[in-house]
Amino acid sequence: MSFQGKLKRFLLILEQVKHAPTFAQIQEELHQHGFELSARTLQRDIEQIRVELGLEVTYDRDSNTYHLPPTRDGRHSVMPLLERAVLGELLAGSGTDLRSAADHVIMERNGTLQGLQHWGALLRAIRERRWVDIAYHRFQKEEGRDFRMRPFLLKEYGGRWYVLGLADGYANPISLGLDRITAVSLTQKRFAATDRSKVEAFYAHIIGVDASPGKVERVVLRFTPLQAKYVKALPMHPSQKVVKEDKDSTVIELLVQPNRELHNELLAMGEGVRVLEPASLAKAIAKAHKAAAKQYK
Repeated sequence: MSFQGKLKRFLLILEQVKHAPTFAQIQEELHQHGFELSARTLQRDIEQIRVELGLEVTYDRDSNTYHLPPTRDGRHSVMPLLERAVLGELLAGSGTDLRSAADHVIMERNGTLQGLQHWGALLRAIRERRWVDIAYHRFQKEEGRDFRMRPFLLKEYGGRWYVLGLADGYANPISLGLDRITAVSLTQKRFAATDRSKVEAFYAHIIGVDASPGKVERVVLRFTPLQAKYVKALPMHPSQKVVKEDKDSTVIELLVQPNRELHNELLAMGEGVRVLEPASLAKAIAKAHKAAAKQYK
């Protein structure tokens, strides 16, 4: 079986175990997608998912079902990468296949993949814990500048990729958009892995990558029933939890730093959301809506 086939099987199995299926139900789902697997082969796939992806698919003897236990933050970070890997493998055929697929695929926006040529070098630097020299050009400024950085994480947000890490001359971690990087050079200088926790903690309560000075606050939002369905299906932040729900609205709580990205997400939802707390955020969103409304008078 090809590597592409293995990735597709893994993804199908993981999608199934979200719904507590029996072994027979997993086999039937794979059969529906063209995979005729023996019981032994399917058991081997489940074991390989644990070994290769670090995801522990567990069996509940009482209900005779399989499960993917939730993580502490409710996310399995390998899943989005697996989905992208499957898509990449599906498109990795001949040029004719790719040209045919392009007629039936709509990407989010032009330019989404800008900067991805740096992804491999930065991932290597993260794995090998090597300092990198980065040539960077901000949107807001004419001239570029150079950074010497210890990269720790790659993050996707809003159709763009960012590298997060610690840079010379900065007390706090920083983020650099890959689409604004003009060159990456790996150095021979190594760094310790211990500072990764500092970077993770710094961005833990951040939506997106904007970590402008501010404090973490309890943000309480009231959504219309329709908007709530979208927000529950695609949570705004790992800290999100429902605190009240009835036929008229859903109240959700976040523990985040109110930054530019949070403002933008709330403004994009329009009348579908109302900020209840904190008062400063409610005031800022109301002011932005009023300023926008003035343009249509």
